[in-house]
Amino acid sequence: MSAAALAATLFAGLAAPAQAALYRIDGAVDYGPLDGSTISGSVGFEDPAAGYDGSLELNSFTLDFAGHRYTLDMADADILPLAWFSAGSLLGVDLSFVTGDPFVQPLLQLVAGFGSASEARLAYDTTGAGTEGFGSLVFTEVTQDVPEPAGPALVMAALAAAALARRRRPA
Repeated sequence: MSAAALAATLFAGLAAPAQAALYRIDGAVDYGPLDGSTISGSVGFEDPAAGYDGSLELNSFTLDFAGHRYTLDMADADILPLAWFSAGSLLGVDLSFVTGDPFVQPLLQLVAGFGSASEARLAYDTTGAGTEGFGSLVFTEVTQDVPEPAGPALVMAALAAAALARRRRPA
């Protein structure tokens, strides 16, 4: 095995794919006919760089509200579902669910905060006549165990060393 091939093999184990960020969403309705109803779910997107300002497209989304589950594939196709950041901090998400029958499943809109995630809100409509109520949202990052890249690299290094030692033995 050449030195270049050995180095490529060792460093291949160190390369890590882009990580996904996952946040839990919790909240409650503060105003309107569904006052006191709870909100829970999760949102996922590519992990932004430190200090990132701007938006990222959502990879996953689920929300349980008023006895119904909302998912990313149900979102309004005319509005790109985005997570917004300021200085690397999540401000919330912009996402709408405005199709269907509001008498069967409430219409929803999630809006990111402008200065902090504590300003993020959910608006809902159960009649189709316009916004009836609002809810507060809290986003909590879910830590995910990431495999240590040194483990596979150490195994590859041991195998390479064994191959080199075997090759250097006299026949």
